Amino acid sequence: MNKLLLLLCIVSTTMYAQSFEGTLTYKIEYDIQTDKAFGVSKGQILETLKESGDYFDTLTIRIKDGNYEKTANSKERKRIVYTSSDHKIYTIDNGFEYVLIQNAKKYAATKIQFGKPTFTQNDSLTTIAGKECISITLDWNGLGQETYFYNDTFLNIDPELFKDHKFEYFYDILKRTKSYPTQINKSLNGLMEIRMILVDYVSEEIPDSSFDIPELEPAEKEYTDIIKETTGNDVMRIKN
Repeated sequence: MNKLLLLLCIVSTTMYAQSFEGTLTYKIEYDIQTDKAFGVSKGQILETLKESGDYFDTLTIRIKDGNYEKTANSKERKRIVYTSSDHKIYTIDNGFEYVLIQNAKKYAATKIQFGKPTFTQNDSLTTIAGKECISITLDWNGLGQETYFYNDTFLNIDPELFKDHKFEYFYDILKRTKSYPTQINKSLNGLMEIRMILVDYVSEEIPDSSFDIPELEPAEKEYTDIIKETTGNDVMRIKN
C-alpha cells in the first residue's frame, strides 16, 4: 500500500511538473471606438497600421522550456524571441538591420513608470477553443485593462520556467493561471480593444533552433544612446 501511494504521488508530481511544448495560433481582432478616435475612422487607423507594418491578424507562438518565439503575419514579419538563458526579449524585423533588446526582468518596455495594476479574478465561464475558461483582469488605474482567459487543465505552464519574465507581468499572471491564455483582451481607455483568440494548438516537439538569435554586433553609439535614452532598452546590429 505504501509503495502504491508513493507511485501515485510520483506520477501526480510528474504530471503537474510537465509544461506545454508546442505551437499556438491566435487570430487578432480590433475594435475601435470611432466616435472617440478624434474623427478618424476605423479603416483609416487600420490602414495606418498596415502602412507602418504594425498591423497583423494572426499570431503564432512556439513555446518550449521557458522560451518562446512569436511571429506575426505583419508586413515586416516581426519575430519576437524570449530566451530564458539571458532573460532578454529580442525583436527582429524582416529587412531591418537592428534588433531591439529588452530586459524581461523589467515590468515595462519604456522608462515611463506606471503603477502596479490591480488583479481581479473573474469566475464567470467563457467557452474558448472548446474549453470552459475563467479569466483574470489587470486594471491599469483607469488607463486600460487586460483580461487573460484560461482553463487551468489546458495548456499548462510551469510558472517557475518564467520566473524572471516580469515584462508585462507575465510571471505574475502565470503564477495565478498556471496555464497559457486561450484569449487576451487589451483595451486602451475605451478607445481601442485588441482581442487575441486561440484558434489552433498543437502539442509537439519544438526544435531549439526556433529560439536562435542572429549573430549580433554593436550598433552605432549615437543610435544606441538614443534608444537607451528614450526607451531604456538596448539595440544591436545584425552582423553581415
